[in-house]
Amino acid sequence: MRFWSWVTVSVAGFCLNAWAEQPRVDFDFVLEALKNSGAWKENAAHKFDYQPKVAPGWAPYRHGQWRYTDYGWTWQGADNDSWITDHYGYWTKRDTVSGAWAWVPGAYWLPSTVEWLRSGDYLGWRASKLDRFSNPQESENIRYSDPSEWNFIPAEKIRAPLTVTDFAPLEKTKDLLVSAQPADHIFTSYREIERPGADPSILKPADRDLIIPNVTDLPALDAVPDRPAPRNYYLYRPKFFQDEDGIFRRVDLFLRPQTKEQQAAGLGGLTKADPEQQAGALRRQEELLEKQRRHEQELYR
Repeated sequence: MRFWSWVTVSVAGFCLNAWAEQPRVDFDFVLEALKNSGAWKENAAHKFDYQPKVAPGWAPYRHGQWRYTDYGWTWQGADNDSWITDHYGYWTKRDTVSGAWAWVPGAYWLPSTVEWLRSGDYLGWRASKLDRFSNPQESENIRYSDPSEWNFIPAEKIRAPLTVTDFAPLEKTKDLLVSAQPADHIFTSYREIERPGADPSILKPADRDLIIPNVTDLPALDAVPDRPAPRNYYLYRPKFFQDEDGIFRRVDLFLRPQTKEQQAAGLGGLTKADPEQQAGALRRQEELLEKQRRHEQELYR
């Protein structure tokens, strides 16, 4: 995740307000950003998933730090692609042939895509499929059947960046799951909101009040803010022009790009024997696609 706790951001010499709008992009931007870090695979369960190039034993939500923001427990990942893979869609290894973790893309941003548990003095989380309100969408049989999918740490360790030695070993994790209960808390702003995870008071410094920063949007992935301000949590979290079906269509086209001849043939049912008609059909298709693109941009302004 691209994160900064600073008041203003400066891009190309311009100072940007702290209330910059959440930017909107085409999902092709994500495809381009991920293309050298892993590979897309077809999957019968969810059309396509993305499998990163990682070391054996790698798992999501273990390389980084938990922060508490006005959106709740927010994952600040150390991996370069965390800004997208840890905040949209979900991670799974249920349906991959190798049993390795894979990312299934999604259309909306979440502070993290995990489920939380508490067991004694330990906090635990598991990368999970959630709805847009952070409710788990998998059955309990799936969520609790594989202890290796869970990450447990002593609760006080959540105050700092995580290291390999912070996590409970597998045998300890199995024991912790036996007595684990959902970890939820009530966050009070203008009303009481039930949220997943431990109460943020666990982060409160001994000598001062806990500051809960506000998520503020960066206009671009490479934007660099400048003046420190602990009450702002800057990150890049774009909205996509596509819905979930549109995202998978973009992945399909990325894996199987069409030639102009194929596009024209698909539109007009033309063959190579009709070069002039084919060229005209291609122009009409390009005009139609551009019109549709402008329409989508107007809808989401």
